[in-house]
Amino acid sequence: MRNTNQAKTVFRIPTYEREEVTELLQKDSAVFQQFQMLSPMLQEELVSFCMGNRGLKITYDPFFKEIFNPVYHRERLERLISCILGEKVRIKKVLPTESQRLSSEASLIIMDILVELESGGLVNVEIQKVSYDFPGPRGACYSSDLVMRQYAAVKAEREQAFSYRDLGKVITIVMVEKSSGAFLDNKDHYIHHFRQTSDTGLKLDLLQEYIFITLDVFREITHNISTELEAWMTFLSTDNPADIMALTEAYPYFKELYSDMIKFQRKPKELVNMFSEALEIMDRNTVKYMIEDRDEKIRQLTGELEEQTGKIEYLASENKQLAEKIDEQMRLNDELMKRLDALEANKK
Repeated sequence: MRNTNQAKTVFRIPTYEREEVTELLQKDSAVFQQFQMLSPMLQEELVSFCMGNRGLKITYDPFFKEIFNPVYHRERLERLISCILGEKVRIKKVLPTESQRLSSEASLIIMDILVELESGGLVNVEIQKVSYDFPGPRGACYSSDLVMRQYAAVKAEREQAFSYRDLGKVITIVMVEKSSGAFLDNKDHYIHHFRQTSDTGLKLDLLQEYIFITLDVFREITHNISTELEAWMTFLSTDNPADIMALTEAYPYFKELYSDMIKFQRKPKELVNMFSEALEIMDRNTVKYMIEDRDEKIRQLTGELEEQTGKIEYLASENKQLAEKIDEQMRLNDELMKRLDALEANKK
């Protein structure tokens, strides 16, 4: 990807005054009304991008899908996946991102980008703002859905000639902007590759693989772009104009990608729509997380309460037994006193 022989043309983001951007947004009253419904943070991000003070955050779901749309930009996605997997891959076809319901009550699994490789394997690429949006159990469900999709498709195609050996790998790639939870315990690495292994060393191809990439950790531990993979990680993790300029100078390939993004500076309707979609996804995920966090706290408090209740019941039982022993001892003492009194009376 690096091309040192190519004549260097400095890539710059066009700049505009805030008043120009505001005027552009206000040209369409519906667009401006929609813009005003964004959160203050997103409003400022949008205006700063239109002014040329920053790039677009690719970690927003709509922007990621726009830049890596496998229908229009298959080659981009191939290069990204190839770098992550460390091997050359070719995308055979794009698959529907929505799973089939196993029952009328079952919920749908909706993936960001799903493609079938020339090798027959499936790759699901997910982009997340925070790692709590995609915990291990969710990753396992997505991966299992990939296995079942592949199984159904291959079995339908080969019918009686079907063999389980016909199934290829299913790979779930999750890129996270901000680490949380267990990822905070390992900040020496930004790529975590998971495979199912045996405790005896026996090797079986169990098909499912997971790759979690923490972009914030990449930014912390990587200071120079020396590989194509690091170039892609930089592209995904920064909207700083200086970083963008440095990246495009070292890897001119990215000029095309940034040029596609910059076109939205003068397309307020499309831009506001994508920011609105991003806000909707963020709000939905935040509400879901808050509910899950509340439920987890309730479970913890319930567990603590049950533990305390158990201790109280145990102490109450101990107290009851102690009280019974005290009563028994007092009864024995009374009997002893009566006997002593009787002996004293007899002596007289």
